[in-house]
Amino acid sequence: FTGDRTCTSVCRNLSEMWRLVVTVTCLTSWVMCQQNADAAVDGLMKKELSGGVAESVELIKAKLTEKGFNIFTTVDHAQNAAGVGLELRPTTVIIFGNPKVGTKLMQCAQEYAIDLPQKVLVYEDADGKVWAVINSQLALAVKHGATGCRALVEKVNGKLGKLLGSF
Repeated sequence: FTGDRTCTSVCRNLSEMWRLVVTVTCLTSWVMCQQNADAAVDGLMKKELSGGVAESVELIKAKLTEKGFNIFTTVDHAQNAAGVGLELRPTTVIIFGNPKVGTKLMQCAQEYAIDLPQKVLVYEDADGKVWAVINSQLALAVKHGATGCRALVEKVNGKLGKLLGSF
């Protein structure tokens, strides 16, 4: 009789422990899913910079070159706005990429090409803060239905996140 109670008690404790493990696992998965959903909704990775826009653009271009990226062009939207008599706070886009990576993304979902090469936006907000912004590859993968290459998308997103962190 004592042995049955011990078994029942052990089984009940194991059952409660497994319930806790499953609950923690589900909560962790939910949080990670929410983070991915937030990235897909927002679609951007962003970092505040310490310098001005012009200085930051030069620093970012040097970092991109150092990392082996091709810089295709730089678009100074504020300068273009001034050219037609309009004002815009400093806003520059650097268009860069690596065909070895971009091609793999396009092979996965050809419409990815509309968002390639990669871009980094550097701008000054209304409070005078300077930001660098890069598209989330997780969001772009959802946008373009790139379902067969999750590992590649996550790897590219991680590398771009680290790159952004280095600015």
